Amino acid sequence: MAPRVLTLIAFTTLMTSTADAQAAPQTAPDVRIVTISSFRVPLGADRQAVLDYMGKWMVEPARLNPNVLSYRIIQHFYGSNASDMAIVAEYPNWAAIAADCAACDAWFQANMPPEGTPERKAVDEAQALFLKYYGTHADQIYNANMALAKP
Repeated sequence: MAPRVLTLIAFTTLMTSTADAQAAPQTAPDVRIVTISSFRVPLGADRQAVLDYMGKWMVEPARLNPNVLSYRIIQHFYGSNASDMAIVAEYPNWAAIAADCAACDAWFQANMPPEGTPERKAVDEAQALFLKYYGTHADQIYNANMALAKP
């Protein structure tokens, strides 16, 4: 009779613990949003001018933006696609992509030269060159399950 009681206890424990585990609320995985904007800029003077523009007018505000977890400008390193570039940005969630950034707005206010000045003309020309290449970009938006990432 003792083995039968132990079997019943073991079975009851198993059924109870399985039911509890299945009834426990499932937490959403830690997921981040990663955007990749790819485009092509030939090697040479235009590439350097585009990198200079991006460094000043895109990277600096991204560093201030609390909604941006990481931000990278990457360039093709080896092989036949030397013109390839991409902007890779990581956000905590979908809403963060378009969220307001007061620090970014303040930075632009403090750094954008006034209209009609030679400095503003230089910024506008650099932006036009950037847009010449970025105008044909392709966007990809991914989700990244952080359980499958290196911390």
